[in-house]
Amino acid sequence: MSAFVRSRLRLTLIAPVLLGACLALGAGCYLGDFGGDYKYKESFSKTLPLPADGAFSLKNTNGVVRVSTWSQPEVEIKAEKSAGRESDLERLKIEVESGAREVKVDTIYPRRPFFRGKVTYDVRVPEGARLELVRTTNGNVELTGRYSDVRAGTTNGGVRVEGAEGTLEVFTTNGSIRVQDVVGRVKANTTNGGITLTLKAVKDEIRAGTTNGSITLRVEGDLNADVVARTTNGRVSTDFPITVQGAISSRRRIEGKIGAGGPQIELHTTNGSIRITNRPAGERVR
Repeated sequence: MSAFVRSRLRLTLIAPVLLGACLALGAGCYLGDFGGDYKYKESFSKTLPLPADGAFSLKNTNGVVRVSTWSQPEVEIKAEKSAGRESDLERLKIEVESGAREVKVDTIYPRRPFFRGKVTYDVRVPEGARLELVRTTNGNVELTGRYSDVRAGTTNGGVRVEGAEGTLEVFTTNGSIRVQDVVGRVKANTTNGGITLTLKAVKDEIRAGTTNGSITLRVEGDLNADVVARTTNGRVSTDFPITVQGAISSRRRIEGKIGAGGPQIELHTTNGSIRITNRPAGERVR
């Protein structure tokens, strides 16, 4: 039997098993892009009123989500739906629900086996709005602008945030997290990826954790904070003078006060190093 025939036979045996598993789950099985382009595409656009202190939320499954702010008291939702088959594109829906102070976007994917499709979002919300929950499953989440509070994340992808104010909570499972020029409380968690926090000042508590990845906290100027930083396989270092509690027994843990002390900073990883620095990104340590 030739190698070609054997491979075709394996595919013939495996395909029904995969199909049966998808049908048993009762949901559409997303099998990825297979490295190719989507043949069918459709644009979506909608603008709705929202006050500056209103709330916005968005749920997606496959595709990048980008949100930025502007000075208009409106939400502008632009999206591109893509699918491998025309029938899938027709079943891929974007549902928008709006009230006086809230706008919600939900992406409805077909419940069918071997579905290939995604939705990419570009959204603008009023400056000062609250991002109640912005998330996708397969794709990056990118946020820029001034918000009050933010809760956002993904499962397979990275999270990027720039310029948020208030409380920031971001999360992913397989991807890195980068936060820049954020003022307020920060909570950042991932499992497989690094975390980089670049802040002009630390005015509230900072908590960041990962399992497989390093953590870098970069602060411009002086830093006054209470710090607990620990790793299992790696080392902890700081460029700021620190007053430790007790003796330094390991390079894998630092606990003490930087400067006069202040907001709590907790950083932890399992496989990776932790660095607290005031050096610009890319600058070499002599």
